Amino acid sequence: MKNYVIFLKKELLESAKTFKLLVMLAVFLVFGMMSPLTAKFTPEIIKWAMEMDPAMAGMDLSALTTEPAAFDSWIQFYSNTGLMGLIALVVVFSGMISSELSRGTLTIMLSKGLSRTAVILSKLTCAVLIWTASFNISALTAWGYTAYLFDDNVPNLFYAMFCLWLFGTFLLALTALAAALTKKSYACMLSTGAAVIVLNIINIIPAVVKYNPVSLSGSLSLLTYGADLSQFYPALTIAGICAAVFALLAVIAFNKKRALKQTLLIIGAAIICIALTIFLNS
Repeated sequence: MKNYVIFLKKELLESAKTFKLLVMLAVFLVFGMMSPLTAKFTPEIIKWAMEMDPAMAGMDLSALTTEPAAFDSWIQFYSNTGLMGLIALVVVFSGMISSELSRGTLTIMLSKGLSRTAVILSKLTCAVLIWTASFNISALTAWGYTAYLFDDNVPNLFYAMFCLWLFGTFLLALTALAAALTKKSYACMLSTGAAVIVLNIINIIPAVVKYNPVSLSGSLSLLTYGADLSQFYPALTIAGICAAVFALLAVIAFNKKRALKQTLLIIGAAIICIALTIFLNS
């Protein structure tokens, strides 16, 4: 526990010194500002372009210049923070292990008795803390601008934001596992991206949708009146369980040289359990 706390402080200080924390906060702040502003002024820009382009004279493009609403702002938020933000998250933290291994600093600390478990858990905790701070800044900024620019509001906003935050945490745990297995930044990014692509592919199966963690990134549907909140309960549960399992597997993989075989067996068992659950409930 002492090693974990010390190494976590070291990770947080290093994130501040290397401007990783500052960059993440700045990027997500911009995403939060862009969302309502894009929703508000896009119709005006389209209208101006129509007036300036003679080829569009007489064309009925009124559907593109309708008065925007608060919901349009959150659509932009999901496009910015919920898509580009998550990509930036994986890219930034894909080198959480490889960067220190390449410099040799982690090898020195491990040789002096630093717990490998503390290394993985502290790095993952630091990543989740930075993600939480960045996401909150983005969401609060978008909410403030949306409240100022639009008269209406949307329901279930906190619940929808929690779903998106949990999916980001799920991605970080998956990234930590990939980093522990590959120990290469580019391989970690490719592995995490491939896993997300697979989750999106299997999401076309109707029986899988409500259990698939990737469904949480589409929680925009919650921001409508009459939305069924319970439809995301299974995905929330699976995402939380998988995040904990991925963190455990990352610890196992980083602790043992021959952990790949064990990791694959555990992942296979988890997939079988999830598949059986889906089959029995479908």
